Order: sequence, then structure tokens, then C-alpha cells
Amino acid sequence: MSDRTLLLVGAAMAALATAPVAAQPVGSQPPVAMRIYAIAPGAMKSALDAWARQSRRQIMYRSEDLVGVKTGGVAGRLQDLDALNAILIGSGLVMHRDASGAIAITRGGAHPFPVTAMRSVTTTQLPGAPAAQQTPSDPSASDDSAAIGDIVVTARRTEERAQRVPVSLTAFTQEMIREKGISTATDLQNFTPSLTVLGDVRRNQQTYTIRGLGGGGGAGTGSGPGVVGYFAEVPSSASGPGNFFDLASLQVLKGPQGTLFGRNSTGGAVLLEPARPKMNMVEGYVQGTLGNLRRRSGEGAINIPLIDDVLAVRVAGQFDKRDGYVRDAVTGRDYLNRNAYSLRLGVQFNPTDTISSYTALNYIDVDEHGGGSVLLAVRPGSTYAALLQPLLAQQQAWGVRKIALSTPTFEKAKSLLVLNNTEWRPTDTLTIKNIVSYARTRSNAATDRDSTVLPIADLLGAFPGSYNDNLRTVTEELQLRYDDGTFRLQGGGFYLDQKSPQPLTFVTRNPLQAGGILGGGPIVIPARIQPLLGIDGPLLPAISVQPDASVRGRSKALYAQAQYKIVPTLTATAGFRWSWDSFGGDISSYQDAASYQVFNRLAALGLIKPLQAAQAIALNANLCVYDAFLAVAAGALPSRYYPNCTKPSFAGKSDGPTWQLGLDWQADPTTLVYAVSRRGYKSGANNPIVTLFLGNDYPLAAVKPERVTDAEIGIKRDWDVGGVKVRTNAAAFYTWFNNIQVIQRAAIAGSDILANAQKARVVGAEFEGVIQPSKWLTVSGTYSFNDAKYTDYTTIPIPAIPAALNTPAQPARNLVGTPFTFVAKHKFSLDGRVGLPIPEREGDLGLRATYSWQSRQLVAADPQPFDSIAPYGLLNLRLEWKDVRGAPLDLAIYGTNVLDKEYRITANTGYNNSGFSNSIYGEPAQYGLELRYRF
Repeated sequence: MSDRTLLLVGAAMAALATAPVAAQPVGSQPPVAMRIYAIAPGAMKSALDAWARQSRRQIMYRSEDLVGVKTGGVAGRLQDLDALNAILIGSGLVMHRDASGAIAITRGGAHPFPVTAMRSVTTTQLPGAPAAQQTPSDPSASDDSAAIGDIVVTARRTEERAQRVPVSLTAFTQEMIREKGISTATDLQNFTPSLTVLGDVRRNQQTYTIRGLGGGGGAGTGSGPGVVGYFAEVPSSASGPGNFFDLASLQVLKGPQGTLFGRNSTGGAVLLEPARPKMNMVEGYVQGTLGNLRRRSGEGAINIPLIDDVLAVRVAGQFDKRDGYVRDAVTGRDYLNRNAYSLRLGVQFNPTDTISSYTALNYIDVDEHGGGSVLLAVRPGSTYAALLQPLLAQQQAWGVRKIALSTPTFEKAKSLLVLNNTEWRPTDTLTIKNIVSYARTRSNAATDRDSTVLPIADLLGAFPGSYNDNLRTVTEELQLRYDDGTFRLQGGGFYLDQKSPQPLTFVTRNPLQAGGILGGGPIVIPARIQPLLGIDGPLLPAISVQPDASVRGRSKALYAQAQYKIVPTLTATAGFRWSWDSFGGDISSYQDAASYQVFNRLAALGLIKPLQAAQAIALNANLCVYDAFLAVAAGALPSRYYPNCTKPSFAGKSDGPTWQLGLDWQADPTTLVYAVSRRGYKSGANNPIVTLFLGNDYPLAAVKPERVTDAEIGIKRDWDVGGVKVRTNAAAFYTWFNNIQVIQRAAIAGSDILANAQKARVVGAEFEGVIQPSKWLTVSGTYSFNDAKYTDYTTIPIPAIPAALNTPAQPARNLVGTPFTFVAKHKFSLDGRVGLPIPEREGDLGLRATYSWQSRQLVAADPQPFDSIAPYGLLNLRLEWKDVRGAPLDLAIYGTNVLDKEYRITANTGYNNSGFSNSIYGEPAQYGLELRYRF
């Protein structure tokens, strides 16, 4: 989209907003907010859900109060509470309001607050957005027309208002996600205190870190991420494209969450709650976006009722396409483009008043060019330094938007998740829930790890028809919940089984070594000889093939958590969980024979003797890589060749407890104070590189489980200061670790390994606030402080290992006082929205500005160039017009990173290991037009 087009659209918006309207009588009151309501007669529950959606306001009710209750519905242009009163006429139900502005519906006149056993309907009323104006004809309601809205969350595995949950969390509705331009986890970190999201050489291979806790690992090796993603209560991916659309809420929970959410949630959890089907109503939306970089994306959803009060489905989909923002100077190929498709199907089946069953299918297909990694530094004296230094100088002259690679990189992934979440409420106090899921994820990628035209470290992808990653995951969780309003007990069991149903394959390219794969330096060919050998460049490329590998993992757990109201406003919480984990896999690899035919060409040119060529081919072609290393380490000659390679295996297991103790005090309806201490457990792990070369009994093979304990205090409060609405949520925490899992660089055969640091601690604080001086102005902000250091950390000394492994002796290093990697000590964001003065019946026109900033972030434990990401801030702007001229239509012009800041989003810190380091940079300035129609 051109700048001229955007200017014309902006002018059109301004013209429509200022179009003539009927004059108001002199001295009359400003018009009260009106909306067009279309709520069909039928079940009361469906009508209240529809009112919540159409009014963008929160409403709560007890499901049992609505059983069998009908309504005549409502239609026409009405004030919000007039519409609600019309829905309730003759039903025997009564509306209540509390000081925070929340609305509750009960049978009879009993006042429901504080809410205990009520179910919250998803709300679209947002923190930081003016609430719909209250009708003055309701004398029982307080004058809180500018009340700050709340979000329904599932932080304790049941639906609750975020302000009533004694957990430090950041929550977003779908409208907030859209307005802030959050489409991936990298965007999410800019608006979430204490959250960091970084990748390696692949942009979509993202890892969450919260309060200094995150980490890698993965299927087969154990460990795994310290922050786990969940989709509809099922452990799943919560990063990358195709996830953040048609959601009821997105929640980031901070601190150990292991009691209710399972193993490895030492840092927190990211919860995606999809919008579920609604009964007895057809509704949905369609949205389209056009922007620079040829951005074109669309999404939509439709809710279809099939059987009144019994069966409804919701279908949603999204596609997102745009050109890449990094270009190959040689081939012209664009990198870091977007090309993702998503499809989601939800089925809500309520066969009785006591049974509700939600089934979901979520499919994501990504087919992108990947790449885009920029060479940052080359270590003098390293293996390839002489060849890389001129390329580094050229890269520095180009900047970060132009590169040249030797491999046509790509990232392809397909993921399918099918789940069923069924609840049975045999009594008013007892709920039995079963959650079962099946997931299949497959991905294939080609990467250029050296970011140059040289074939130094390239992954070419998988075998045709195969994948680098191919995992089948099955989970089963049975949960029982008892809640009588005073005592709540949740308990259950969890089971996860993961394996690769087909062989995982890799094809990699590295330079041929003068001594073959077992030693020597790279073979460098003079420029005059290169054309004669049919190669482009000074290095002879060799192909390594991994024809077969498999991984497996299994996790089991039993857990229980109890909440008891000591008095109506004071609640104690205690929970315990024990997890058992096992993991393992096997792998084989060989040297492709075709790579070594170059020795015959060298002999034909007279550069080497025919006998030397024959010996090189005989020794290296089809040589089994791991068998060869083991043979040479034992003082023998390699003797195994493909297809007679062995499949070395690796395995491990661990178990451990998690627990929680907490106390929360609801001092008044708008103030919650809490204190909590939690223990987190992260599965032990295995280092395959150690096991494969040195055996399972070698001391560095096994990694101990990580154990985390924290103490946190917090307060959540809504204020009314002279009519000005304010919300302040704050938390302070201290976290200490035993055997924290860390990366030890350049340990075995030039590869990193996972190890344990003895002790560490994090001290921090978080704040989120909203102030609403008037319905025309809203300002919100977040801040986090995290001071994370090792208090007892001496690296594992590594003795010299045979030359075949190319690993010299590495003495122990004392790293006490070293800061954590992937932690920004300071982060803040500011969001302001100014409403522009147009008649209310013409809609809501406003200008929003959002600025996020984070301090320097260490990304390598060992000192080296570019071992940290410099501080950076991003500014987004958005001109939005909601309910255009009273129609269910929203129009916006947006700009992201409008100052065009260059900042890094990945870290491949191999300077002290491979001799070079590189990184991917974040998206440049983007702008566009967004149109959304609701029905």
C-alpha cells in the first residue's frame, strides 16, 4: 500500500467522522451511548452471552440459576442496561453491580458479591478502554461509567476475574492483541513484564523466559522449556505465527506454576484460551489487512448454533502473507517473509444441564523462506577466520537488511492439535473434568548457520518426504474439583506420551577436512582451480546424512490443591504435585559417498596422486560417523560403513515434587492482597553429544533436575480518586535455585552441552497500571525489574579428550556473580489512547500510541563480541474508528516500529566456539489499513 493511499484513507476517515449530524437542543445533556442490539428469543444463558459480546461488557452468573429460563430477547438501538433489563423482564432474575463495575445476574434479590461460585462470561470490555456509558435511569447502579474492565482468566484451571486471582499475571483480550499488533511471541514480550522471547538461528524457533527462567532441551533429551505454553488447557506451542487469533484470552502467568500446570513450569506458563462456540446465536467477524511489504492478511470466525441449548460450532481461520524484509544480494531471494495459514474448529456439546463437552481442532501451516541471519563477528585465528573476514567487512557495508547466503533457507511446519475437554457436574459442588488430546507436529528447515556464501555450517533440510522434527504427542488429564464456596479442592492425574512416529532425518553440509572427518583443517582450493572442480568458492563441501533418528518422552503426575476461606475475605491455599519423567532416543549418521568423488577430480588434475584419492574415498565414503569417533577414541581404525552403522542411544529419567503455599485477603471488593511461596521442578536431562561419543556413564552425560523456590507478595487494587478511575497491580518476588540448568559452551567436540550451576537467585518486582481520567483518555503502563545472578557456580572441568573429538582440556571456571542470560533488568511499556471528539452515535474515534523499552540483555555466558542485545525501544501508532457511524464496523490505520529501530530477536553466540556469531534482526517499520466487520 502506498503512502498516498494511506493518506487518502485517513482523509476519508476524518471526513466521515466530521460529517454533519442532527443538531442538539441548546442546554441538552450529552447523548447517552446507544448500540444496535439483535438478541433472539430463547435460552437466557445464550441471551446473556450475546449481550456481553454486543455490549463489550462483563457479566457473571451461576449456570444453575439459568437452567430452563427463557427470554423474549431484544432488538433495536438501545442503551446497554436498558437492553439488559429488557432481556431479564419476567424471568425472576435480578441484576447487581459492584464498585468495580462488574455486572452479576442472580435468581432473586440476594447480592452476589464477593463472587465465589459464579461463572464469568467472556468479556470484550478492556483494561484501558472506556466502558459503555451507564443509563441514568438505573438508580440502583453506581456512577462508574468509566470503570476499568476486567478479563476472565483460567490461571487456576477455572474461570475467574483476573483481579480476584492471587497470581501475578498479564492478560489480554483479542481486541487488545489486535490493537497492540501482537502476532507472535516476539511481539508479546514488548507488553509483558519480566517476559523475554528469543530464538536461535531460526526466527520461529522461539523460547520464552520469565523472571530469568526458560531454557531449551526438548523431546528425547529431557529438560525442556521452563515456560510452557497451553492451548485450551493442553500443553502445546504458544509461539510462532498462526496462534494469536480468535481468542477469549491470552494469559502470561509469572513464577513457578507446577502444582496445577505440571512439570517444567518453573518460570511460568502462557495460556491461550480460544473463543468457544456460543449457543443459540449466529455471530462472527471478518477482518482484512493491507500494508507495506505487500502485507495482505485476513481472518474471520462464524458461530453457528445447530441445536438450541445443546450443540453449536465455531469455525475460525487466518492467513498472513507479506514479503521479507531482508534480501539476498546475489540471488535476490527475500528472507523473513510471512506465509502462514491457520484453521480452527470448535464444537460445544451440552447434552444435559450438567454435562458440557468442548472439542477443538487447531491446524497451522507455515511455509516461509526463513533465513535473514546477519554475520556479526569473526574470531581472529579461528578455523575460517581468513575466509570470513572479507565477508564480514562486506556485511558491515550492507547493513542488516541485505545478506548473501550459500543455502536457500526455508522454514516449513505443520501442526495439528485435536482435544476434548468434558465437564460433568453431578452436584452443585462437584465437577469432574477430563481433558484428552492428540497432537502431531512436523517441521523441516534449511538454515545457513554461518550467514555467508561459504558452505561452513549449513543444514539443507530433511530427506524428501521426511522431516527434521516429527512428533506425536498424546495427553490425558482427569481432574476433580469440589467447591462449596468455602472450601475448594482440585486434584487429578496427568499423563503425556511423546514419540517420533517416523525417522527424523537431516542433511548437513560442511567443508571437507584435510584429514577427513577425523581431524585436520579445511581444504582450501585456489580460485583458478575452483571451476575445474565444479565448485563455487574456496571450500570443498561435504555432505553428512542422518538417515534415521528417533526420540521419545513420557511424563506422569499426581496433584492436588486446596483453597479454604478462613473467613469470607481470607483464603489459604496449599497444593502438591509429584512428577515422573523419562526420555531417550537414538541416532545414526554417515558421510555421503558422492562428496568424496572430488578426490578423483583432484587426481585427474595432478594435484594429488591417484593412490591418495583412492585411499581418501575408501576411508571416508559412507563412513559411519559415530562409530568412527568411538573407534578412533579407542585407538582403532574405523571399520563400519553405511548401511551397517550402529544406532547409539541415549536415555534418562527423573522425578520430583512441586508445591504451593499461599494466603490471599480480599480487603474490600476492589482490593486483593496476597503472599505465596512455590516450588518448581524441571525435568533432568541427557546430553546426547556426550552419550554418543563417550557413553551413558560419562559424568557429563546426565543433567540433574532443576529446582526452584520463590516467595512473592502482591496487591491488586482498583481506585476511584475524585472520579478518576485507576487500577494498580504490583508484585515483588525473590527466587532461589538449586542445580539450575545452564548452557556450557564449547564443551564436547565443539558442541555446547547442558550442565548444572549450583545456586542462583533472582530479585524482582512488577507493576501494571491503568488510569482513566475521563472516558476520552486512558493511559496504561507496565514495568518490571529483574536482578538475576549466580551465587554459587563453578563450571565442570573437562579433561582432554582424544584428538578425534577435537576437545582440549577445559579447566573449571568460577562464575559467581555472573548475570543470567536472556533477562532484561528493566522493562517498561506505555500505552495511551485519546478519544477524538465526534458524536457518540457516530462511533468511537481515537488515537493510540504504544511505546515499549527494555534494557541491555546478556545472551552469552562467556564474554565475547555481541554477547548482549543493546537496549531498544519500539513505538507503535494506531488511528482507530470503532462502530463506524453506528455500524458494526471497525476501521484502523496502524504503524508498528514507526521509528524503524534495528534490534536483534535471536542470538547465535558461537564466537568462542565455531569462531563466528550472527543474529536475526526484528521487523522494520510497517504500516497499513485494517478493516473489521462484526455480525
